[in-house]
Amino acid sequence: MNRHSPTPLPPLRPVLRRHLLLLQHGPVVLRALQRSDLVAWRRHYRQVERTCSPPAHLDAEARFLCGVQRSQLQHDNDHLLLGSFDAAGELLDELNLRLQCAHARSVELRWLHTGGCPRQRQLAPSLQALCTFLFEQVGIHRLFVLLPPDAGSALVATLQAIGFEREGLLRDHHLDHEGWQDRQLYALTAPLWRQRQSAGN
Repeated sequence: MNRHSPTPLPPLRPVLRRHLLLLQHGPVVLRALQRSDLVAWRRHYRQVERTCSPPAHLDAEARFLCGVQRSQLQHDNDHLLLGSFDAAGELLDELNLRLQCAHARSVELRWLHTGGCPRQRQLAPSLQALCTFLFEQVGIHRLFVLLPPDAGSALVATLQAIGFEREGLLRDHHLDHEGWQDRQLYALTAPLWRQRQSAGN
């Protein structure tokens, strides 16, 4: 059986640390996190610790600074750290984008904590700005998130309102101090994103 070659894709446009990145949708601004954001990040991390009980790291602050230094999206497993800020300049959340595969143009979205319970303030505008950037400017084809089975209904509803669809349950996908944990897979592709935008969703 002969298969037609896929239509050539335009080159993936990498995002490097030296690039000035500023994305805005409504009251939310997304931009690359910098060393100067450390004070705001510390305050946010303490709030996360109180509300979501993230797994303890030997030095979470050092991990943040290292992530800032190496932040980019160009090669497989690159990470891009973005901060979501409100109109007053307060850090709402840290978004970590991992380029799972540059060839397949697949990116995983993570929040600061692996529990999948980011603060819900302004989450929808953050996702809207992020999806527009990744799909329309960078050339990403697929964006996905992995959530614990007990992820909050508000978070799931927000993802689904943007266009993410549940694709399945990954058994024993994540290992932490409590043992093996399942993860729900939600994903959004560029064609579906563009279709929804054309339909006015």
